[in-house]
Amino acid sequence: MTGGLFKGRIISTPKGEKFNVRPTLSKVRESVFNILYSYYGDFSNLSFLDMFAGSGIMALEAYSRGFKNITAIENDSKAFCAAKKTFSLLDSSLSCGGINIIKGDSLKIVSKFEKFDVIYIDPPWEFDYEPIISCALEKLTPNGIIVAEYDKKLSNLPSAPAPFKEKIYGRTGINFYKK
Repeated sequence: MTGGLFKGRIISTPKGEKFNVRPTLSKVRESVFNILYSYYGDFSNLSFLDMFAGSGIMALEAYSRGFKNITAIENDSKAFCAAKKTFSLLDSSLSCGGINIIKGDSLKIVSKFEKFDVIYIDPPWEFDYEPIISCALEKLTPNGIIVAEYDKKLSNLPSAPAPFKEKIYGRTGINFYKK
């Protein structure tokens, strides 16, 4: 983890030929949360949705930095089990809590929730981002932000809405969107 309560903790992810998770790089996580902090100032009353949780690193980073209502959704069984195990280990050792992890298809599940202040989108990079961002916009609070991580070599981001901020870290791009 790069900051907050769990700063310095190493989060492991399952490895294997049939397991394709690429946890968000620490420099990207640090930048994302610095940008969010400059926008909000305080995370203590904000909600966070990680639509494609993978290892759960972004949900954990959000909790570590003070978000209180955190939901992580992951469809892959191995990734879901790994994230759930990591969350429970941290929960028992540090008495945290407040991270709700759900197994299933984000685009189907997210409709069951209220709105979120921050929605983090990091699907497998070959996914079409247009329906994902469209779905996320419907679940965003009026002052909310969508953060989309993508492969800058692929051109699968929608042309609208236009991001209000863009950052590039090697092959990884991060776009920030508002309503």
